Formats: sequence, structure tokens, C-alpha cells
Amino acid sequence: MSATSCKKKKDKVEAADTLTGNYFSINQFLIDEWNTFQGQPFMISKTVKEGEKVDSSLTNSDTISWAPLVKVFAVTDISDRKYLGQYKFSQFDDNADQTHNFFYEAIDEDLFTRKLLITIDRFTSKVKGIYLETEKKTLFDDRVQKLYYKPLQTVQIQTDDKPLLGSKKYTVEQYEFIR
Repeated sequence: MSATSCKKKKDKVEAADTLTGNYFSINQFLIDEWNTFQGQPFMISKTVKEGEKVDSSLTNSDTISWAPLVKVFAVTDISDRKYLGQYKFSQFDDNADQTHNFFYEAIDEDLFTRKLLITIDRFTSKVKGIYLETEKKTLFDDRVQKLYYKPLQTVQIQTDDKPLLGSKKYTVEQYEFIR
């Protein structure tokens, strides 16, 4: 009986090893964007809405703290081979805006990155937008984030925190590139 059990495990490992490729890499995309636009000056309007409070400021690409902003997107990366087979993939064309779209949706509801939509210009093959949804549930709270990036135009992070104790908190952080 133990020989059969071992054989089944071995077959399962071999089946996983036959999967090839990977999914879209948010991290590689971020690196490419950084390498392409690093050092170019941009004015940026930053707006943070928390409940009824709104805080706005102007900054520029040289003085903004990019690390926390990039980290929010970087942790959503699903390109590691361990994610193969864990997302439903579909693609479709949108004739209204002349785009080709790639959509990934998590099969297992415990995966952090729940949805990823990449919109690509049909003629230039450049990324026009990236939309992500994440969810992290713990014993003490539930956090849902909706992230959007439109290259050199908009970065938006919507965060909906629902703690076990205390009041809900909904925040929208938006960066608009002024060119």
C-alpha cells in the first residue's frame, strides 16, 4: 500500500513539472517602466481620500517616495511557476477602444491576487492599463485592494479595510501625472 501511495505522489510531482511557461510579470513590467522613464521629470498631483477627508498635494517624480507605491503593485506578481494552473486565463478584443485584453482570475479564493486585467493597444502592443484586485483575510481583518495603473497618466490604489473590531476604513490614493 505504501508503494502505491508513493507512486501517486511521484505522478503528481511529474504532472506539475510538465507545466511550462509563466503568467504576466508585474515585477518585470515595473522594472521596464522604471528603466524607460527614470530621470524624466514629471509633475504629479497626489490625492488621498479617506472617508470624508481629502488631502491633495503637488510633487514631482524626483521627490516622490516610489518604494511604498511600487511595493503595493510588486506583491501582486503571479509570474512565479508556482502559480501556473491557479488562474483562469482568458483574452478578448475590445473593438470600441481598439485593445487586446488579457484577464487572469484566481481559481482558489485564498490567493492574494484575485484578478489581473492587462489592456494592450492592438496596433502598438503597448500596455494601456493594468487593473488588479487583491484580498487578504486574517483572523483580525479583511483587506481588499483595487489597483490601477495607466502608464504615465494615473496610479490609483483603493483600499477597503474591514477589521474584526472597530470601524471600516476606505481609502483612495491617486497619482495623476501632469505633462
